[in-house]
Amino acid sequence: MTKKIAVLEESIADKIKDYQKDSNLLTFDDKHVDKWVNQFSNEYKEIILSETNRLLSYNYITEDKIKDFCETLWNSNDIIEKKTEKYVSYIQFLNIQQKGNSQKRLVDFLEKYYLETKGININRSNDINVKKYVYIDDCMYTGFTLMKDIENWIDNFNPNNDAKLDIIFLAMYKKNYDYIEEKIIKKCKKVNIDVEFYCIDSYDNGDLMWPKYIGGDEEIDGYNQFMEEQKKITKKGGLGFRKFERKESKLFPSIVNRDILEQELLKSGTYIFSLSQNCNKKLKPMGFGNGISLGFGAFFVTCFNISNNCPLAFWWGDSFKTSKETLGKWYPLLPREVNYI
Repeated sequence: MTKKIAVLEESIADKIKDYQKDSNLLTFDDKHVDKWVNQFSNEYKEIILSETNRLLSYNYITEDKIKDFCETLWNSNDIIEKKTEKYVSYIQFLNIQQKGNSQKRLVDFLEKYYLETKGININRSNDINVKKYVYIDDCMYTGFTLMKDIENWIDNFNPNNDAKLDIIFLAMYKKNYDYIEEKIIKKCKKVNIDVEFYCIDSYDNGDLMWPKYIGGDEEIDGYNQFMEEQKKITKKGGLGFRKFERKESKLFPSIVNRDILEQELLKSGTYIFSLSQNCNKKLKPMGFGNGISLGFGAFFVTCFNISNNCPLAFWWGDSFKTSKETLGKWYPLLPREVNYI
């Protein structure tokens, strides 16, 4: 191990030290990081660590950052106009997410934080006199979870007419934003609810990890063949490999290093995909995604969990399984609360 690799492993471990601290028995130290990175090609380990370290510096949300998020909401007059308990009681913080626990965790956190720091109880269930509803979540990816949640809420929860709905994210991938915004505004208009979207950070298509095709790897070639077979079976097109060059960005200042990271994540992801029998149809090497594709390719992590829209090599597997078991054949850096096979 080189000194630079050791320093990078320590830096990553320091960034993720509070990951799932109340629910995971793992110690997220430099040895844990070393065990993860040793699964990749020796020649690229330093680049993988360097790129991952930078991604975490931007897109790992610590508990302190969530407190900052709560303060941002509190200090925004557009969201909470008056800082009194009576006014806050007219705002209902929704817990309507049909899949996952990210919304409930955030609302629980916000409720406890406001009580401890402001002496204010938030309204989570009382519809009487509610003038505004607030839907918060950590990150929007495709937006379909949000859209389904709001449609179900309008159809089945009888929200107050003529109220407002604020939709607030810590971060947002804007790939489908225009479509999702239009659908939600149209749905809410039927009950005279005005909608506003807010997010702290946003990312465009250029921030997604989307590898080029480089032949010669057995697992990648096998997945490419799988996609072509799916196109023939379904008679549908797909979004395969990237065929154009990328520009430098804040998340990826080096195009060369980005290409190496994406290729290594793709190699590992296609290997993991090959292990998964009867898997969820959305499981793809670069993360969960719809249709015929490599996967969504996001990178966004909170101290509570990592999204399944991120490349499999970051989160798939079970750290406590043996290599004889399917989930033990890959050691995750950031194990998900729920693992999919």
